[in-house]
Amino acid sequence: MTQAVDQRLETLGTDEVVRSLAQISQDLLTSYEKLARRAERVENDLVAANEELAKKVAELDAILAALPCGVVVRDEAGRIVRANQSACTILATDEAHLIEAGFHPSLAGRGAAGESREIDLQGVRRVVASRWSEIRDAHGSECGSVEIVDDRTTVETLEERVRVQSKMAALGNMAGGIAHEIRNPMNAVRGFAELLRRELPGEGKAARFATRICEGVAEADQIIASMMQLAQRESLVPESVEPERLVADAIDSARRVLPADRQADWTIETQLAAPSFRGDRVKLRQALRNLVANALQMQPEGGYVRVSAYTEAQELVLRVEDAGPGIARDAARRVAEPFYTTRAEGTGLGLALVHTIAELHGGRFEVSKTPASAGGADVAIRIPLLTA
Repeated sequence: MTQAVDQRLETLGTDEVVRSLAQISQDLLTSYEKLARRAERVENDLVAANEELAKKVAELDAILAALPCGVVVRDEAGRIVRANQSACTILATDEAHLIEAGFHPSLAGRGAAGESREIDLQGVRRVVASRWSEIRDAHGSECGSVEIVDDRTTVETLEERVRVQSKMAALGNMAGGIAHEIRNPMNAVRGFAELLRRELPGEGKAARFATRICEGVAEADQIIASMMQLAQRESLVPESVEPERLVADAIDSARRVLPADRQADWTIETQLAAPSFRGDRVKLRQALRNLVANALQMQPEGGYVRVSAYTEAQELVLRVEDAGPGIARDAARRVAEPFYTTRAEGTGLGLALVHTIAELHGGRFEVSKTPASAGGADVAIRIPLLTA
């Protein structure tokens, strides 16, 4: 009987153990199912977060690509890790080269506070302004920086044109008043000098002096006429203009400034690839003549001049290049101002007239900041192309 009881107790203990194990298994299964559901929720949240992050990154890329100003991002070590298309355009490079190099010599970097400065990229002059700002993490530690680069070349060019136009208007008004007041007494001087020359012996010293007076008055009258043109801004007389004839007439007129016995010392080459167009032939010939004559006079011992006529971006371009000493950058900004000249015998009105004539045609007068192909000055008249 005792043995039967022990067996019964042993049987009851095993059942209890089995029930306990079954309960534990059920609890584990329930916990696993809860963990699985929680893991699924976490995974779904992570997928949604990644999708939102990818969307934000795409939006940021689109914003960076659309910004007109350049954006350059650096890491904690100061190396470039990101640059938008505008920055690459301004710096004349691409993002891959910037990231590979880690820097660019034309960037201002730390401390840039928005001051305008000039940079030279592959012979192209640009005016840029940069601003630098550090990037900090959630703990306030610096983890990188960003530099904003703004291309102000066009703005500076427009501002310079406005300044020149304002100055030209003021100087034109003043020149007109002066020319008007001077012309009357100069006419009197010329008249009396002519009468004196007629009454004096042709070979005498006094006759030669009278001739010199007449020549001086004629030269002064040309200067006065130029001043009057600056002041009055006469209207155009448009007609059909043949580039070949325009250039040939301007060159023939400009050669008169050269000594008759040394004409062969200067070579003038032409490259003409423009159609007939509408413009004021007389004024354009005068403007082109002034440019060619100036190029010749800047090479007093002889030299080379190339005159080109071609079309570019719906504009007619009349371009003059020479092999002379060129135009300094500071002087290039002022050559179109009346009475500004770098030659002792110059009047400072020739290029001012070129500027005025270009503007009358709705165009502009440009002085290249880089040397011409021949090594000297490179100037051009650009006017809207109106075909004949």
